[in-house]
Amino acid sequence: MELVLNGMQAFANWIWGIPMLLWIVGGGLMMSLRLGFLQFTKLGFILKNTIGKSMGKKGENGKFSGWQAVTGALASTLGAGNIIGTAMAIALGGPGGVFWLWLSGFFCCIVKYCETTIAMKYRKMGPKKIWEGGPQIYLSAATGWKWLSPLYAILVICGLFLASSAQIGSGVDNLVKMGTPRLGTTVILTLLVGLVVIGGIKSLLTVTEKLVPFMSVLYMVGCIIVIAMNINHLPAAILLIFKDAFTGHAAFGGFVGATITQSIRWGIARGCYSNDAGTGVTTILHAVADVNHPIQQSMWAVFEVFFDTIVVCSMTCLVILTSGIWTEKLDPAIMTATAFEQSMGTLGGILATIAVVLFTFTTACAQITFTEAQIVSLVGEKYRKIGRYGMVLLLLLGGTVGISALIPYIDFFTGLYTFFNMLGVYWCGSMIVSLTKEYFADPLRWETEKWPAWVKIEQASSSPAEKGSPSPHTIPII
Repeated sequence: MELVLNGMQAFANWIWGIPMLLWIVGGGLMMSLRLGFLQFTKLGFILKNTIGKSMGKKGENGKFSGWQAVTGALASTLGAGNIIGTAMAIALGGPGGVFWLWLSGFFCCIVKYCETTIAMKYRKMGPKKIWEGGPQIYLSAATGWKWLSPLYAILVICGLFLASSAQIGSGVDNLVKMGTPRLGTTVILTLLVGLVVIGGIKSLLTVTEKLVPFMSVLYMVGCIIVIAMNINHLPAAILLIFKDAFTGHAAFGGFVGATITQSIRWGIARGCYSNDAGTGVTTILHAVADVNHPIQQSMWAVFEVFFDTIVVCSMTCLVILTSGIWTEKLDPAIMTATAFEQSMGTLGGILATIAVVLFTFTTACAQITFTEAQIVSLVGEKYRKIGRYGMVLLLLLGGTVGISALIPYIDFFTGLYTFFNMLGVYWCGSMIVSLTKEYFADPLRWETEKWPAWVKIEQASSSPAEKGSPSPHTIPII
């Protein structure tokens, strides 16, 4: 068993270095070129037409708005990766890892944009008149390779059945640091997750649309206070990020030291881990949005990555670097909370712990939803609840062992299913460019007009009992 785990760790260390730099960030660069670097050239338009226009907007007639869908996606991406994962990038990759985290973030915006576009194009109307989409549908539908979606689904189940446990483990680690009993804390958080996921995607989005804005603001306010209290160290911290990205960092104090390769490996891995770009899983929640054109939700995907990695992860990085906590020999799981406590006293430690618990709690809920979708795609709807409750029970494992023991396992499977999902992104490059041109040629048109392919699907699913009409489960994607 130890030999297998060591092999998985070695593979994870390899694939999350230069290979993933080329596969994800390189793919993001390639698609950025084809799309005119819209994450920069159209960022103002994107922010205006997402967070600026539709923040807090609810869907009508039981449907979900783009805002509600993105809060569900952010519930997944705003998790341990933003607080613990970012700290891990610095602890194991040095300050230079932050540069590679930023680089991955800018190009991951386009990766997330592309995979969301594919998910929106190939989504289908589910049995409860709720849109369903994601790699478990679009990979085979887009490429014609029937084996690709089932393979992806199996790898995601293998990866996420412990990833949600790792999220709860992160929250428990921080609460234990405050003196709570590990077992009791784990049981309570597990029960709370169970209460959310028992109602399915509707219950999840009802919770996330309220919780995500609150926890984001709470955390960022705390970060700003810590950075302000250490403002004299800010210029040196920023300089260190850019310098060490290309030189590595020698060990001193409790810091282990980092090579350039380690900076790239941990920066890229934790950047992608924080925003889930390339994995395809958050497109499952984006796909439920009631929008008129695929690109309208893809713009929310750009906002998601920008906010998650460029804003929130940067806040964590600057807290850790300006406080100097990164030079001490600490477990990354408690590094950010320790920096808060060191700067703000007991109040800071409590604030950071609350943020970690909320971030990891919502992510665990979302990841259970993602895994359910894979189980249904493989073995059918009747096994959804079995998968759901099995995942909830597994949360007890993560709370017992913590996040550090699970990271190598998670990185191994995440690397595999990210590889196959990106195959679909590359395959659909021309289609993504075509849909982008169609939308931006006349954005006002799609304020009132619905994309024709979706109209056909909705018309077909509204009367499945009519002779010759396909059922909602077998409607062809046009």
